[in-house]
Amino acid sequence: MARAAKKASEASEEPVRDINEDVQPEETPAFLKPLDGLNVGQLRQAISYAEARIRQREASEKASARDELMKLAQEKGFAIHDLFGDMAPRQAGPAKRGRKPKSEGASSERASPPAKYRNPATGEEWSGRGRAAKWIQVAEAEGKSRDEFLIEKPAAE
Repeated sequence: MARAAKKASEASEEPVRDINEDVQPEETPAFLKPLDGLNVGQLRQAISYAEARIRQREASEKASARDELMKLAQEKGFAIHDLFGDMAPRQAGPAKRGRKPKSEGASSERASPPAKYRNPATGEEWSGRGRAAKWIQVAEAEGKSRDEFLIEKPAAE
């Protein structure tokens, strides 16, 4: 087995090129000759411009081809969906990707939770969530209980 592999590799061997050897590009087409005088920055700018033009041209040609196919399908009496099924482009409406749009009645912010505690002196309220209100911190430091400030006190049994 090893001998057969060795013979096959010897038969198909090509001379190894030196990596330091200058690789000469093929003849430059005439329409690209003006690029020879550009510096690196200008060449990158030209590439960027060319890539943008490619994207524009592709989009235009795709739209044109799509229109031709749809026209031909109509002339033959077919709907494009009949010919291509689920692959057919949608005729109208937004893309069906992503989140569903919010209903018109929905508010953009959450409703704040109801107040659970009230300061009898000022009427200031706190929901009992998150960091304690300053007035309740002071009251607790004085030895008072939060239960004293409950808005709806539990019924005594």
